[in-house]
Amino acid sequence: MTTATPPAHPPASTAPSVADRLASIEKRLDGLKPADKDRWDKFEKMSGALWAVVTFLVSVLVTGRIETALKERELHLENVKDMQEIMVQFHTANDQAAMSSALALGAHGRYAAVPLIQELQAGIVGHRPAAEAGLRAAAAIDHDVVCQQLSGVVGNRTRLYQFEVHESATRLLADLECVRAIDALARYKDRLRGATPATAPFTGVNFQASPNDPALADLDRVRTQAQAALTALQSVKDSTDSGTLWQRWFGGS
Repeated sequence: MTTATPPAHPPASTAPSVADRLASIEKRLDGLKPADKDRWDKFEKMSGALWAVVTFLVSVLVTGRIETALKERELHLENVKDMQEIMVQFHTANDQAAMSSALALGAHGRYAAVPLIQELQAGIVGHRPAAEAGLRAAAAIDHDVVCQQLSGVVGNRTRLYQFEVHESATRLLADLECVRAIDALARYKDRLRGATPATAPFTGVNFQASPNDPALADLDRVRTQAQAALTALQSVKDSTDSGTLWQRWFGGS
């Protein structure tokens, strides 16, 4: 009699269960989190360092500008103190001593421009050539600043200055080759073209007169000087432009 063989157990399924799959996914996600966190931490560290560098550079820039402004202010005050006695001497000096005082003032560069222009405004006979010489000396140190101050004279529309100041200013703009003043001089010349003694942008030298209009001859003098200055500056500009083009085209020195 043959004995029946008991049925074999079915093989266990090799497919992962749902729970195993979820566990595997969570494990993978957990593995990704530190990497993302590391990137964020690195970004935070880099941004913090970058912000520190930017803050440092800004502070250096601002501090440098403040220090420069303070030094400029301190230098200005020192120059004013040094010039006070010279200005008093200049105002009361004879013609020969006035030249020495004016040149001493001019040695202070930009700080001497306004006092020397005011000395022109005083209209003291014999001091005008000295004041002009002082302005030339100042321009040798601070050319652009002196040119700017002289341009301000011809640009003034309130009769702040008498006609000799305007005449000297236009002459000096040409002598000092203040090329940037060409536009201001062109507008000034146009304004003078139709001006009369009553509408001129300057007064006469006689400070006691009321109304203090310049003489027609004085107005004509300033017109002539303004035209001569504009012509001279335009010639300088054209020559400079031609030289620049020559260098660009042929590499000349």
